[in-house]
Amino acid sequence: MKLLLLAVPILAFMIIGSDRVIDNPQSGSQPPETVHLAVQAGYVDVGGGRIFYEAAGQGPVIVMVHDGLLHRETWDAQFAGFAKNYRIIRWDRRGYGRSDIPNAPYSDLDDLLVLLKHLKVERATIMGCSAGGMLSIHMALDHPELVSSLILVGPIVSGFRFSDHFIKRGERGMPDNNAPVEQKIDYWTSKDPWIIAPENTAAKKRMKELLTANPQNLNVPFQYNRLPGEPALGRLSQIKVPTLIVVGESDVPDVHAHVGAIESGITNSKRVVLVHSGHLPHMEVPDAFNRVVLDFLQSVK
Repeated sequence: MKLLLLAVPILAFMIIGSDRVIDNPQSGSQPPETVHLAVQAGYVDVGGGRIFYEAAGQGPVIVMVHDGLLHRETWDAQFAGFAKNYRIIRWDRRGYGRSDIPNAPYSDLDDLLVLLKHLKVERATIMGCSAGGMLSIHMALDHPELVSSLILVGPIVSGFRFSDHFIKRGERGMPDNNAPVEQKIDYWTSKDPWIIAPENTAAKKRMKELLTANPQNLNVPFQYNRLPGEPALGRLSQIKVPTLIVVGESDVPDVHAHVGAIESGITNSKRVVLVHSGHLPHMEVPDAFNRVVLDFLQSVK
């Protein structure tokens, strides 16, 4: 499992049988809503480095965990709007955004625990995308007392193998780890057909802006990241909190396979498929994504 995650950095309920497909003709990423928002921001020492976070709003806590390619700003279309009714926390995992680049072994899960303790969070909804979804699942399994619900966006689950098609991205010329950053940015923003659906040009532009401003995201030294020890796949039935799974219809087939396994494993889960979207629906179709997520949060109050 560790080898697969290193090779593929993208992977940054009693409601069985109630899947929904949401149609939204609008595509593209929208800028964050213009509001007067008091944002608490800073660094937390996590041992051997610091992680950067931002928090805003009051109410039930939502912690946002980014994927393996972007960083906390991937949630721009949710951060301000959700903060009207919730306390929103988003953070950069080590090596991403404004957090320190790791040079010794560390654990994302341990870092998240330190962050929650620092911010005095007793219980929260954990919303994670892709590899951030995998981390969110482990948070619910290993620290259930801290998790009130899960929102998994194009998630993967440890213990479920990947196909060669996924690892090689369908032989579409995915650059290797030693390729120039400019080549990697070009691939992820113009060539890969699954990370962002081809029609979502505004989201592609925003992704290119974020990666150009944060090229370190593409060179994270994953060899230092200690993954959770016991795979989650065989333990999913232990998760009892309400769980929403959101996936883009154009996401890579392996992600849809992982999503199916997660939905089958977590009893209290519901899957929603968003059309006109690839792997990052919160950026590609933010209006549809936000509506689905806010409806879910209202239902689990």
